[in-house]
Amino acid sequence: MASDQSLMHQQFVHALQHEPIHCATAGCAGPVEVHDLSQIRDRVKVFEARCPQCGWQTRLTGREQLSPPWDDAALLVMADEHLMHQQPSCPFDGTPVVFTSLPNPRRRAKYRLSCFYCGRQIEMDWPPAEARR
Repeated sequence: MASDQSLMHQQFVHALQHEPIHCATAGCAGPVEVHDLSQIRDRVKVFEARCPQCGWQTRLTGREQLSPPWDDAALLVMADEHLMHQQPSCPFDGTPVVFTSLPNPRRRAKYRLSCFYCGRQIEMDWPPAEARR
């Protein structure tokens, strides 16, 4: 990633994880207010960041890229990290992957894995078949 893109991605990750973001204006160290502008079903999140001290404002948004999809090896690594209580990340952009528990009438665990930066999502049974052996 280019330097500006890398900084924007880092700020996006901070916003996604509700971590503080510092003002980008030189000489202003003000705290930045972040608002999630996304709808519940959006694949890619959009945040608005604004500094109340100097008025600096920016929009932090992901870049939807659905192909190539995650392969089985990447899913297994993310599931393993989740089982070990570590933060799994998207193998394509390094953004933390969110595991969402889904209702399942057969009482089997089912999760949706989502990267809110690139928009990749997949539903998987839990634990994955590979981890049950």
